[in-house]
Amino acid sequence: MYVAMILVLVALSGYLMVTGGARRARGRTTAGALLLVGTVFFFWLMGFWGEMLWFQALGYTRRFWTVVVAKVELALVGAAFGYLLMFLLTLPVPAEHRRIRRIARGLGALTGAIWGVNNWEVMLKFWRAVETPLLEPVLAKDTGFYLFRLPFYDSVLVLVGLLSFFAVAAAAVSVALRYKDLAIEFLMTGGGDLEMRKRREELRAVIFQPLYFNAGIFILVLAAGRYLRRFHLLYSTWGAVSGPGWTDVHIRLPMFNVVVVLTALLGVMLIVPALRRLFQRAVAPRLRQVELLHVATLASAVGVMLLVWLAALAVVPGLYQWLRVEPNEITYEQPYIANNIEFTRHAFGLDRMEAREFAASSEFTPEMVLENPDLFANIRLWDWRALDAVYKQFQEIRLYYEFVDVDIDRYTIDGRYRQVMTSARELWLPNLPAQSQTFVNQRFKYTHGNGITLTTVSEFTEQGLPHLLVRDIPPKSEYPELEVTRPQIYYGELTYEHAIVNSREAEFDYPSGEENVYIHYPGKGGVQLKNLWRKFIYGYKFDGTRFFVSDYPTPESRIMFHRQIRERIATLAPFLKFDEDPYIVLSGGNLYWIVDAYTTSEYFPYSEPFTSEELIQYREGGRMRSIHMVVNDYLSGINYIRNSVKVVVDAFDGTVDFYVFEPDDPLIQVWSRIFPDLFKPREDMPADLRKHVRYPEDLMLTQGLVYAKYHMSDPMVFYNQEDLWIRATEKYYDRIVPVSPYYIMWQKPGSPTPEFVMILPFTPKNRQVMIGWIAGMCDGDNYGRLLAYKFPKESRVLGPQQVETKIDQDRFLSGQLTLWDQRGSKVIRGNVLAIPVEETLLYVEPIYLQAETSAYPELRLVAVMHGDNLSYGESFEEALRGLFGE
Repeated sequence: MYVAMILVLVALSGYLMVTGGARRARGRTTAGALLLVGTVFFFWLMGFWGEMLWFQALGYTRRFWTVVVAKVELALVGAAFGYLLMFLLTLPVPAEHRRIRRIARGLGALTGAIWGVNNWEVMLKFWRAVETPLLEPVLAKDTGFYLFRLPFYDSVLVLVGLLSFFAVAAAAVSVALRYKDLAIEFLMTGGGDLEMRKRREELRAVIFQPLYFNAGIFILVLAAGRYLRRFHLLYSTWGAVSGPGWTDVHIRLPMFNVVVVLTALLGVMLIVPALRRLFQRAVAPRLRQVELLHVATLASAVGVMLLVWLAALAVVPGLYQWLRVEPNEITYEQPYIANNIEFTRHAFGLDRMEAREFAASSEFTPEMVLENPDLFANIRLWDWRALDAVYKQFQEIRLYYEFVDVDIDRYTIDGRYRQVMTSARELWLPNLPAQSQTFVNQRFKYTHGNGITLTTVSEFTEQGLPHLLVRDIPPKSEYPELEVTRPQIYYGELTYEHAIVNSREAEFDYPSGEENVYIHYPGKGGVQLKNLWRKFIYGYKFDGTRFFVSDYPTPESRIMFHRQIRERIATLAPFLKFDEDPYIVLSGGNLYWIVDAYTTSEYFPYSEPFTSEELIQYREGGRMRSIHMVVNDYLSGINYIRNSVKVVVDAFDGTVDFYVFEPDDPLIQVWSRIFPDLFKPREDMPADLRKHVRYPEDLMLTQGLVYAKYHMSDPMVFYNQEDLWIRATEKYYDRIVPVSPYYIMWQKPGSPTPEFVMILPFTPKNRQVMIGWIAGMCDGDNYGRLLAYKFPKESRVLGPQQVETKIDQDRFLSGQLTLWDQRGSKVIRGNVLAIPVEETLLYVEPIYLQAETSAYPELRLVAVMHGDNLSYGESFEEALRGLFGE
């Protein structure tokens, strides 16, 4: 129906325009054109209106119109600016070439409008910019200038540069056309009389004026660009580190000033005739042919400019760098390395890192176990990948359900603070049988997932399976505080398709024996289809005619779209970056998703950009091996990051709330000024949800990889890379992989209670002993604290890979694992967890066994190690007793 409507309207408009042109009926032609424009606008409006209703249903109408109005206003301002600038630049083009003027001015308006729409974020940040207290030491600008103002100046320069280039092209076309006219006139008159030749000579003398004028303006724009490049020296890579080094500050910066002045003089020289004639006498004193003289003048101006740029910005600085700085690099670059360290640490939040010494005591006693019962009760023995396989085998219940991954969190259960692992049971429509993937089933019947699974990290059944505290459909909970009263998951990680709920067709809720249980959605999520216009809109937007003519939707029905949570929040806040691991939270019987959001920039001065390429080198026997990893690719290239926002999405009705957790971040301050109704203060987050906020893994990994280099605060040590760290490695299955950040319960020295923290261990480059670890605190007032513990250099602390080696070298344990691997089973080595216990370090590694005929692993052994002492058993308690010789 919709396609037919479009075809009919387009065909009718085409007919009117064609017949109107043939009959020279201006009214008919105009009507056809208006019908075509109206058709395009009408169908665009339906898509636009559908999105507006979605924002309205979420309560973010103001957020929607702020962006729309900004884009419209900036498009109009950009178009007006582009037209006006092109109007002025094309004034020298002769009146007889008014078509060139019109095309150039129209192109300028179009370019300006596109620029305005595409740069709405840059413009709004510039308009709402804030100043920051941190000044960079070279040009004495605050970092807010680089975060908010410099991107705006860069974007304006690009626009002006494009427009001036178009003006140069228009002038060049005009010159070519005038010469063509002169040539034709010359041929037609056979050379012409003396007066005509005289007039032609006068015309040839001024024919290049438009080109000179616009070429001069273009060169002035280039001079402005060289001026802005001075500020881009704050991202220079010439020196030993990112940011300006000695050559940048003492040679390139003055040279940029020289280049700006000389380039501007060249531009003025092309515009002012008297100055241009002086230049012509200097570069072509004997050239009499008018055309060649003009070409030589323009070419010489460009050549002089490029020669000045090459000499001042490349040759002279390059020679200084090569002959003076590099032979004495550390002496010259030391203060600039210090600047880079300071600003990089600030940009990645590492200036808040609390560095401490960890004694790595050799003492580990049974009394320490008794004095830290909560810590040892929460040591994670389930590797999340192994547990995910168990969940899929026993808790997916039906083939159309799917667990995406397993999240680690903590709950107070029966009065005890427990670390748990949980996963959401989502609906995955592609798993439906092919014959069941009908329009009705996909849109009206199968609309949501159901419930979660939840287990503690250390409890097992006698069969080596997890002890599930929340399980099955409908969810059954062992404790009242874990009761799930509203288990339906309409919004999740797998909800890519839209759905229509509360229709005449009852929705499948969950299977119950041989029968199914159905519901009609009672919530307020989605957009209500309360009239025919809305049904018409969403028919066009999604399922076409079959949705529009379907009898299932009623005025009380609701259409849910943008249901995938990361896509949902990105639609609301496209200017933020979102962590790739949303996690499900049970609070007050309801299910919520929490997603970490980051403010980022590539414009922070003196800061080293983050690279997603990670190289880990380690020795294996006498050979050097390496691991190449791509880490957090979506953050590659940024040089500033803050986890400023926590996003909460209600899994039942899709409500989205943005809570600001770092109000000191200048970027979130600016976005809060732009969208005052979008963000809420941290204190407005419900207290029970705040208990589940955690330090994000992607941020910890990003900060960890930067800190591996930037924990060296002494410029001399940093320059020599004397103390470079790398991520520790471990053996998972049969592969050596880097240790990912992991959550543990940890009772830091001096604290009366355990806390939920994320840690990441490190080893020195090319070695496998532990050198230190960093921790991100997650609980209460300590949330966001960063701790760095370094081990004494005079002591040897085994790293995770060395623990793996010890296990492989144990005669009995190695033989047992080999035997299991040969009897139709597969041995799975879980994560090696380094657990700080008071002033010492305990290693724990769970070992699973998976039969070839089974789709899930079972816990069979737990290995624990302290110092050089290794113990193992069928349970953690047994292994721990063995460590003490019991």
